[in-house]
Amino acid sequence: MSSRSPERAAPNSAAPESPATPTSPTTPGRDRELRADARRNRERVLRTARQLFADEGLGVSLDEIARRAGVGPGTVHRHFPTKEALYLAVVTDQLEQLVAEAKALTATDDPAALFTQLSRMIAMGAENTAVKSALMAAEFDLRTAAPDVAADLTREVAGLLDRAHAAGVVRDDVTVDEVMALVAGAFAAIRHAEAEAGETRSAHLAQVILDGLRPQAR
Repeated sequence: MSSRSPERAAPNSAAPESPATPTSPTTPGRDRELRADARRNRERVLRTARQLFADEGLGVSLDEIARRAGVGPGTVHRHFPTKEALYLAVVTDQLEQLVAEAKALTATDDPAALFTQLSRMIAMGAENTAVKSALMAAEFDLRTAAPDVAADLTREVAGLLDRAHAAGVVRDDVTVDEVMALVAGAFAAIRHAEAEAGETRSAHLAQVILDGLRPQAR
């Protein structure tokens, strides 16, 4: 009597499969590269937009900005879904640059560094008067839309003002709020004189305004 060898059991198709190990779409290093690349693209778009707004006006389309910046339209629309969002980002980026410049001036021993900083603020504001006007028309207020960077800039200017007061190179009765108001007034004066396109003329107007901060001869 021949014995039958035992049959090998067929795999049970109803048996649960072992769960697949979840995998990340990117490795940590690759993820950092993607974030750095996105940051560089955003900075490129901001630089391009700022230049185009100054040279060609606010009518430049987001797609044209993308083309000039060398990125895809989707990149621009992802970072800046509306023109107003791009306007705000351009101005906020400028404020951050001014904060960095003020900190660098604070590290120097120049008691009159306040005037250097205010001149830079007025020049930068004059360059993008149209952008700021568009934000105002859209009812954007930088003090509420970008409160942290606005507060940082005021704080840095206050430090430079304190040093200028101590050195006697600025009127002793002027406050930081008055200084910031004068800078805003300088933008209005430059716009009123239609001097945005003329760097020499806008610089002259700024100098006239800033001279009012210096101590008066007795």
